Amino acid sequence: MNNNPDNIKKTAHFYGVDYFDAETSTIVESRPDDLYHFKTFIGSNHITVEKGDSLFYLSEDKTTAHIKCGPDSTTSQHIATIIRGYTPEEKSSTITKKTSLPYVNGCSTKQIFPPERPGDPTLQLLDIPPYSSEQAHHIHSTARVVYILSGTGNCIVGMGENCITEELHPGKSLILQKMCPHHFETDGDHLLVLPLHIFSSVGNLENNHPMYHGTYLTG
Repeated sequence: MNNNPDNIKKTAHFYGVDYFDAETSTIVESRPDDLYHFKTFIGSNHITVEKGDSLFYLSEDKTTAHIKCGPDSTTSQHIATIIRGYTPEEKSSTITKKTSLPYVNGCSTKQIFPPERPGDPTLQLLDIPPYSSEQAHHIHSTARVVYILSGTGNCIVGMGENCITEELHPGKSLILQKMCPHHFETDGDHLLVLPLHIFSSVGNLENNHPMYHGTYLTG
C-alpha cells in the first residue's frame, strides 16, 4: 500500500474511520444511509440541542459525562454528540472510578450511561491493558464515536494487507462508521477510551436472519 499520508487518510476513510487530533475543531454528521442519525462536535463548540434530540458531552476537566436534552444549549471543549430522536432523562456520571465489568482479552469496562432498553445509545469506559489486543479484528453494525481519555495505543483498520495503523493518544477522537473492520492494540501503557455506541448491541438477535442462518462455513 502507498504510504503517502493523503493515501492513508483516503484508505482509512474508505474503510469507515476518521481521526481528529485534540487541537481540531470540526463537526461530523452521520452518513445519509445510516439508520440512526447523529452529529459529533470535535473541539471547542457552542451547541444548540433541538427538541427531541439529546447531547452526550464531557465536562471541561473530563471527569464527568453529561446527557442534556433539547431544547437547550451548552458549550463543549472536547467532544460532544447529538443523537437524533432520543430523549432520555438528563443525567451526569463521574468517569474517575475504575472499570468493574469484564471484557475480552484482559480488557474491562464500565457503563457510564447504560442503555435504558436494549439497543438504546450507551456510553462506556473501556480499559485496554498494556500489551493487549482488544478483541480480534471485528465490525459493529452501527457507528461508534470514540474519545481517547488517557494512555497510548494503536487503532488498526482495514482488511488483509490493506490494514492501516493509527497512533492513539489523549485527546484524540475517532469516528468508526458501521461495518468498519478494526481493533485496538497497546504496548507498555493502559489505554482508556470512551466509546459512545449510537445504537448498542442486542447480541445474537442481530444474527437471527435468513442470510446468516442459511450460510454454512466449510473451514
